[in-house]
Amino acid sequence: MPFIHVARSLDDLLYEIMTWLIFYPVTLWRSVRHPLRMMDYARAEVARKEGAQFAQTLRPPLFLLVTVMLAYAIELAAVGESPVVSSDIGIANLIDDDQSVMVFRIVAFALFPAVMAAIETALARQPVNRVTLREPFYAQCFLAAPFLLVLFLAGTAIRRPEPWLEPPAFAVAIAASALYVAAEAAWLHRATTARWSRALAAAVGGFAGCALVLWVVTSLLGGD
Repeated sequence: MPFIHVARSLDDLLYEIMTWLIFYPVTLWRSVRHPLRMMDYARAEVARKEGAQFAQTLRPPLFLLVTVMLAYAIELAAVGESPVVSSDIGIANLIDDDQSVMVFRIVAFALFPAVMAAIETALARQPVNRVTLREPFYAQCFLAAPFLLVLFLAGTAIRRPEPWLEPPAFAVAIAASALYVAAEAAWLHRATTARWSRALAAAVGGFAGCALVLWVVTSLLGGD
């Protein structure tokens, strides 16, 4: 009966959402405490059968998605609606509500794990395609999500009316960026056996490229 199918679907959906409440903080804590170990875990889990993957954590793309949603919810509570929603400058006309802002941010900040996964694949001298990118992309999501959460929170603090929040917020954002690049370099060295100098250059270059793209897009939006 249609009603039974709908009830079962709602049951599965409710269960899935409830598991997020348990496994999101677990995944976040492990990603912050042992980022490289979690990246190894992601690569190992991707190789397993579909139904047995990531039984102890959120799936990496979902972890990134929930992180962006959580950060935006905190921003809405702390400083209100994003300025880009009411802006009519540049391509900001395409974004007219909070849902559009969230979708834009999810896509924009997925750039970090996607670009770093492509760099990792290239350093490992493998062809860059949909098959070879999957494993490193999943691993990169575990590293990127905590960094992006800190970046979002720092940006929210900067938008607050209290001027004394700006210096520590900028300091936290810079420190988080430095730690992200350092962890990325360590991972690229470990995962691809590239020399430390090459791994560090790739990490810095990938980070700078992503940051530049986001800065250009944000400028076209009239600031976000």
